[in-house]
Amino acid sequence: MSPAHAAHAPRVTPAPPTLHAPHRRGRRRWLVATGVTLVVLVGLSAAGYAALHSRLLAASTVTVTGMRHETVHQVIDASGLAAAPSMLSVDPGLVALRLERTFPWVASASVTKHWPHTVSIAITERRAVAEVLAPRGAMVLVDATGRRLGPAAPHQVLPRLEYAPAPGQPSTAATLSSAAVPGLLVAATLPPAFAAQVAVVQVSTSGWVTLHLTTPVSFVLGPASDLGAKYEDVAAVIARTTLHVGDVVDVSVPQAMTVTGP
Repeated sequence: MSPAHAAHAPRVTPAPPTLHAPHRRGRRRWLVATGVTLVVLVGLSAAGYAALHSRLLAASTVTVTGMRHETVHQVIDASGLAAAPSMLSVDPGLVALRLERTFPWVASASVTKHWPHTVSIAITERRAVAEVLAPRGAMVLVDATGRRLGPAAPHQVLPRLEYAPAPGQPSTAATLSSAAVPGLLVAATLPPAFAAQVAVVQVSTSGWVTLHLTTPVSFVLGPASDLGAKYEDVAAVIARTTLHVGDVVDVSVPQAMTVTGP
């Protein structure tokens, strides 16, 4: 072919490759298989989610230990577990917080999940150390932090705490004011040697603490410091000294006590 004819020769565009029937069928099968797999996976996920949130994994058993001032039913109702929710939806920290806020006697609550159906609640209660006068003349128990716990049981014998509340402090507050702190510390640490003989723990406006015994004899402890040494002096005086009604023993300075009459 001459150069002239070559210049005017038509341009030929290659045709796209033709998919043969076997290839089209293979691709179709792959698409169908992929679609079926996705549907199955979605179905399994939905079924698994439903199963996990169904009665199959419900918190149907709740055990409560350590509680003496409320019933098991009261604790379970307050915990939010009475309706046997899904184990997945049970938040141990939230359950514990509910109980600690609901019941004054609960110092702490430990909540543990035991799959597949059980939640255990272990309660640590507060310890009453004294009683204080509440509105309308009732006596209410308090713990070492000043938390009001409720009325005393008939068999409980605890000292009465007397103090001057801070101005503006409501008498119905859940916790006593800071003015009661020295007395609470003393009430919580009274030794068994003479604790049962203490009728009143009195805190002055200056923070000094005086013990009024059932005898009646009084011991001035002074500030709530060096309590171990002061308690030793009190125990020694009770055991070895003849005291008279109305005597006041000052042990504010350890090993340098003074006794004054009424």
